[in-house]
Amino acid sequence: MELIEIFEDAGFSARSTNRPAFKSMMKYINENKVDALVVWHSNRFARNLRDYVINLYEIEKRKVSFHSIEEPEFSGSSGKAMRNLLAVFAEYQSDLTGEQVRSVKSNLKKNKKVYCGFAPLGYRNADGSLKVDQEAMSVVTTVHEMYRLGNSMNKIAKKLNDQGITGNKGGRFYRSTIKKILNNNIYDNEA
Repeated sequence: MELIEIFEDAGFSARSTNRPAFKSMMKYINENKVDALVVWHSNRFARNLRDYVINLYEIEKRKVSFHSIEEPEFSGSSGKAMRNLLAVFAEYQSDLTGEQVRSVKSNLKKNKKVYCGFAPLGYRNADGSLKVDQEAMSVVTTVHEMYRLGNSMNKIAKKLNDQGITGNKGGRFYRSTIKKILNNNIYDNEA
């Protein structure tokens, strides 16, 4: 077997097929004569059953065999079932990891601990704990008050920017910034 091309999506989650190298790989398979696709592990191909089945079908439709370096070879009907089971467990593991990360993050927020590498607007990092920064928290309070008064997120961002008010890192406010402030439950008892 001759290795023709290597596609690597370092830093991208296999939870989505919206990955540059994955898209290039599928395009390459569609446009060229390929005998086999070799992956390190099937969960690097896809971590959700739907994407796994759809894309594996597209590959097999072009008579391309699928091989995993870290998993045993499966063939026939039993092999197809086993590959699909591996995909189910890859999705399960991905979902479970996501739930655990969200749970830890939620617990850190509840206990006012740093949970994302930097303190959210209105707080400062004091040796791993979040301490209220009164001046910045007044901006958070203003955002919540303006929203309760019926201002849109875009209008709030524009007003803050027009007043020269900046976020934690000195940046401008956008609709997405305002939405994060309004939806972040760390502000529930503050704003």
